[in-house]
Amino acid sequence: MMRPVVTGLAAVVFASVAMAQQPDTFGRQFAPSERNRGIGWRLDDRLAFLGQKLFFDARLSGTGTTACASCHDPSYAFAEPRRVSISDSGRHGPRNAPSLVDVGSLPRLMWDGRFRTLEEQALSPFQRGEMGIGVDQAVQRVSSDPQYRHLFRVALGHQPTADGVARALAAFQRTLVSLPSRVDRFLVNNETAILTPLEQNGFYIFNRRAACSNCHQLFPLRPDGREHSQPVLMDFRFHNLGVGYRSGGFDDTGRYGHSLIKAEWGAFRTPSLRNSARTPPYMHDGSLATLEDVVEFYSAGGRPNPNLSPLIRPLFLHGYEKAALVAFLRALTDQDCE
Repeated sequence: MMRPVVTGLAAVVFASVAMAQQPDTFGRQFAPSERNRGIGWRLDDRLAFLGQKLFFDARLSGTGTTACASCHDPSYAFAEPRRVSISDSGRHGPRNAPSLVDVGSLPRLMWDGRFRTLEEQALSPFQRGEMGIGVDQAVQRVSSDPQYRHLFRVALGHQPTADGVARALAAFQRTLVSLPSRVDRFLVNNETAILTPLEQNGFYIFNRRAACSNCHQLFPLRPDGREHSQPVLMDFRFHNLGVGYRSGGFDDTGRYGHSLIKAEWGAFRTPSLRNSARTPPYMHDGSLATLEDVVEFYSAGGRPNPNLSPLIRPLFLHGYEKAALVAFLRALTDQDCE
């Protein structure tokens, strides 16, 4: 549902070059409302518009075939359908790219929480070699394009820079916000009939019998102490589920690799479950192919290891309970995408 919007916006970018001397006209044309109905994709300002163009531009890679959207595909709620990400050189990475929907609300980014802001994270694919070129070369390519020079002047008042690229990409990602699902209407508007009996049973299993909401909290507190206005379904913390544990260790130590805190060995960030039906495969390594596999994994109590979270225990769910949980998870999809 996102491709037509991207195409339309890209076409308008070319027309904007002719308005280089008319920034007010540019501002009126793009203020506030290109919105994609699949996810709350709002291009409210010039910086976000510039970030959108950069996000989908494969020229920012060594081969000219890889863009940010290569691993964060709008068709999959800005996640990827592959088990792990593939760099511009064709090298397989260790992790699956998570969804970017609602990423602007996260206090820490990446599966291991290494970054605190989207601006910090934005240039890491260049620094880690995922794009096949460094950020300086990417900026050179951007600077050689008159359309980009114009858009940078309009959005930031100067020529393309690495900092400007980071700011624009971050601004665009903050526009990726989820729209209401049927679960939102059930919980926030008290529309009980909006969920089927199976989905309602799944909700009660999620909160009680399975206690999934211990980590996937419905309304966690914001940093300022206020409650979120819609179900968020994450706790902004890191937990060890045993994913990837074998032969007495982890190939990927998760949060521990950056914090060096023993209690965080093998722990990874709790992802939101909003739109999770659109983002297979699951877990940081993409090792679980379906929502049914995820429910089975939790029912079995994760994978035992010396640092397994105390919140993880065998649930011994029966067939109906598993089906109800999956039905509830699917009801978390933005309604316009169902």
